Amino acid sequence: MKTALVLSGGGMFGAWQAGAWRALAPDFSPDLIVGASVGSLNGYAIAGGATPDQLIAFWRQPSLASFRNLPATIQELMRLHPLRQDYAVVLTDLLRMKPKIFRGDEITWRHLAASCAIPGILPQQRIHGRWYSDGGLLNPLPVWGAVESGATRIIALHALPEIPGSLIKPFVKGFRATVGHNPPVPSGVDLTVIKTDGPLGSMHDALHWKAENINRWIEMGEAAIRKRI
Repeated sequence: MKTALVLSGGGMFGAWQAGAWRALAPDFSPDLIVGASVGSLNGYAIAGGATPDQLIAFWRQPSLASFRNLPATIQELMRLHPLRQDYAVVLTDLLRMKPKIFRGDEITWRHLAASCAIPGILPQQRIHGRWYSDGGLLNPLPVWGAVESGATRIIALHALPEIPGSLIKPFVKGFRATVGHNPPVPSGVDLTVIKTDGPLGSMHDALHWKAENINRWIEMGEAAIRKRI
């Protein structure tokens, strides 16, 4: 049995994943980690051997407040925690509007920046002549990536089960219904999805670091695991 941890997108709500991982880590040691959007950062840190407390300390850094610091933040994250285990990051190929997986040694800071590149907010990334965007654009929770990589037992941490904001929600739902990537989970795959109880905050909260929110979401993530596992 190949096990996998899948981490969703969610902007600053990624702090919830850090709290969830602190509660989950003692009982779950995945063979593969798959991340999209902010989940790509959490996933890379975990695959690089960051302890749960180190991941939480990462989220408590005020430097995360500015998206302008994202490239430097990613490069520092990769320097501190070079990959130690199987890791896959999901990007969106903008021309084809299809998801694309990159794994292991082929991943650079640009791949992580591309996976976090929210359209209209963060710069899209050109890698090997192709333009890539947010890995959660077509599906915020890339369980399919773990399935394609051979995982048969998957625990997925979903920090964005609902889009915050009444104005943008219908557009996002319509977009994903039209071009989203939602293959069914095959029989024989044991999937556990742990998600938030509704939105963790507003769209503004998802895009702006605030210590009070970060600490609250970390606690909520831990509580979600204790309730389910």
